[in-house]
Amino acid sequence: MMTRLYTVIQIGLLISFPILGTQAKAQQVIASDKDPADLILGVLEDVPGNSVGESDFRAVRAIFKKSGSEWKPFPTRCKSYTDLKLVARAYPKDVEWTVAFNGHSLGSVTARTPPEFRFYSLIGIENITSRGPVPTVGEKSPIYSGFLATPVYRPLVAVSQRNFTDPDQWKRSRLPEERVAVARRQFRAKFPKVVNCKNPDENIPRPWMYHDEDIKAGKTYTSNKDWSLVELSLTGWACDGRQENGSAFTGQWYAVKPSGTLEFLGTDMWLVDAGDYDNDGESEVLFSINGYNKGGYRLFYEDFSKSVEFIFTYH
Repeated sequence: MMTRLYTVIQIGLLISFPILGTQAKAQQVIASDKDPADLILGVLEDVPGNSVGESDFRAVRAIFKKSGSEWKPFPTRCKSYTDLKLVARAYPKDVEWTVAFNGHSLGSVTARTPPEFRFYSLIGIENITSRGPVPTVGEKSPIYSGFLATPVYRPLVAVSQRNFTDPDQWKRSRLPEERVAVARRQFRAKFPKVVNCKNPDENIPRPWMYHDEDIKAGKTYTSNKDWSLVELSLTGWACDGRQENGSAFTGQWYAVKPSGTLEFLGTDMWLVDAGDYDNDGESEVLFSINGYNKGGYRLFYEDFSKSVEFIFTYH
């Protein structure tokens, strides 16, 4: 019976981001009896293999911890591979994680930090020690592994306390045209000049005068506080090969305030989830960073006035 119930919830979560309405609104935050110092935010990942023939595996990556009123990243910087053992000592040894998606709990797993991390890309990775099914949403896709472009399952938020509801009720939406127009003006201010090619065969970048219709509004989300998120990028890339990370042809994320003004958030990232992970009554928003030879996560909180990053490299 429990297996059937979990399957129904999982299928429902795949319909849209996120599930909203009276069900989500009525869901109550479950109070934790743990000390706030124990509050850790992680991500349940499907980690690609690091060697030829090594398959992907499920694990939890510890990324942030709550210190007072601020979120702080766990250390990731290493001068050499010998530091990977020292860095591991700064991470929690054993954690029971609540896995969440779209304001709902998908279950729990227990994971343990190894004595040392084998590679830079595995910093923060805890091996799952609990038995039983590991929550999964959707099918494997290369978009979830970033720089490695290996098909893996979607990352899911993991919290050391049972804080998973989304009081701000973020959902997929469509921005009003007036807000899209403001976003495009902001985009033009950031990219007054761009280059493009006539075709891949010629492959000669030249100054390109783009039009408003060339600025595509990709994924957009809106909260019940009238905040919005919008991803903008230029269409029509005609040069040979992929565009550079951070260029106008890659996704540029903006937060749109209730007043209609915009704030630039970052590029080369995608929205993982939103939830009240510190149980303060307001949702945090978590993005996955997908840069060249770079991965990690970026967390925004207090109405996007604050943010924190957890970044690792692959080489």
